[in-house]
Amino acid sequence: MKEKGRISNNEYQHLNNCSRNTASNDLSEMVKKHLIISSGQKGAGAFYTLNGISVG
Repeated sequence: MKEKGRISNNEYQHLNNCSRNTASNDLSEMVKKHLIISSGQKGAGAFYTLNGISVG
């Protein structure tokens, strides 16, 4: 995430060798803890950024 500024659920799955459900749960927990911010999109276009990082 630090390299590209954002990450998708699919990228998270590959990096952490986990299922889609686990990735979704992990990412949701990080959003709740204000560590990352959701793009607000659902589905294939969704991505997450580090809190405080602007992606353009």
